[in-house]
Amino acid sequence: MKQHAIPQNVLDVEFKLFTKFTLKEFAYLAIGVGIGGLFLYLTVGKQMPAIIGIPAFLIFSAIGVFLSLVPINDQPADKFIQNYITAITNPTQRVWKSKEQEDIAQKPGVKPSKDGTLIAKHIKERPKIIGSGISESKILEETSENVKAIDKEIEEAEKATTIKQVNANNILINSENISNYQFNIKGFENIPGNINLWLSTKDYKPISNVIAQLKDSSGNLLYANKTGTNGYFLTNKRWNPDKYVVEFESEEYKFPKVEIILTGKESNLPIKISAL
Repeated sequence: MKQHAIPQNVLDVEFKLFTKFTLKEFAYLAIGVGIGGLFLYLTVGKQMPAIIGIPAFLIFSAIGVFLSLVPINDQPADKFIQNYITAITNPTQRVWKSKEQEDIAQKPGVKPSKDGTLIAKHIKERPKIIGSGISESKILEETSENVKAIDKEIEEAEKATTIKQVNANNILINSENISNYQFNIKGFENIPGNINLWLSTKDYKPISNVIAQLKDSSGNLLYANKTGTNGYFLTNKRWNPDKYVVEFESEEYKFPKVEIILTGKESNLPIKISAL
C-alpha cells in the first residue's frame, strides 16, 4: 500500500486480489457472496427449501458482484444508486434573486483597476506621473479653464474687428486696407496658405457650407473648397504676388465678389467677409 502525504479514506485504498479492488468494492463482493453462500449452505443441509435457498444465493451473489464490479456512467454502482435516489427524493431547489440583487452579485459594470480597486468599465485609467503632486481633478479643472479662456479670446477678437466695409458687390483688398479686414487669432501661423477667409453674418455668426472659388485675374479656377462649421475658407499653399478673385456660392446668403492683390508680405491671418 502506497504512503500518501495527504490523508485519504481507508475505504478508497486499492486492495489487490485477482484484479484491482478498493476495500469498499471487495466488501460488497464478500458480503454479497457470503450471504448467498449462507443460504446455499442451509439449502444443502436440508434446513431450508431449495426453492428459497437457491434463488436467494443467486440474488445476493449477483448484488455483491454488481456493486463491486459493474460501473454505471463511469461511476461505481453504489454511487450511481445513491445519486439516483437523492435526485428523485430531493427536487431541484432554486433561489430567487431580484434583478437588483443579481446585478450587484455579478457586478457587470465594474472592473478591477491596477491597484486592486473596482472602477466602472467605461472609465479609462490614466497613467500616473511618478513624482507628480498635482491631483487629477486639479489638472482637469485647469484644462477646462484654459479652453474657456481661448474660446473667449477668439470671440472677443472676432467681435473687436471693426471693418469699414461698404455693402457693395465688389471688395478690393490690397496692402493698404488689408489690416481692416484681417483679425488676430492664434494658430494661423501654421496654416500653409496665405489667402484665408472667414465668412460670417453681420452678427458675427460663422456661415458654413459656402462654396468658395479662388481664381486668377483671367478667371481661371485655381482652388475651390467649402467652408466648415466655423465658417473658414483655407487655402493649401502660398500664392505668388498677383491679383486674385474669390467668388462665393450659397443658397441662403449672398456675398460680394472679393478681389485680393498680394504683394508677398501678407500674413496668414484670416480675412473677414460679411454676407450682404
